[in-house]
Amino acid sequence: MTNVPPTPKAESREMYGEIAALISSLAKAFGLTEAAVIPALEKAEIAMDFGKDANGNPFVTATHGDKTARIYQGAIKHAPDSEPKA
Repeated sequence: MTNVPPTPKAESREMYGEIAALISSLAKAFGLTEAAVIPALEKAEIAMDFGKDANGNPFVTATHGDKTARIYQGAIKHAPDSEPKA
């Protein structure tokens, strides 16, 4: 079996799926609706950066106001005293 790179169309679909998953995770991490995340990103109210933990696992660090969360694939970890209020 050869390793065939994905077509641009397949890459595009995958990218949109990953963006949708990130938006959903940001909404969950900060107690927002998914619809509220997009304008918050556009206004730079949510800041993001890439990182790796001590085990080498990649994550996105996201900050919104005084709340910070690490968003891993399949998990969200909040900074101490940074969990969203229910």
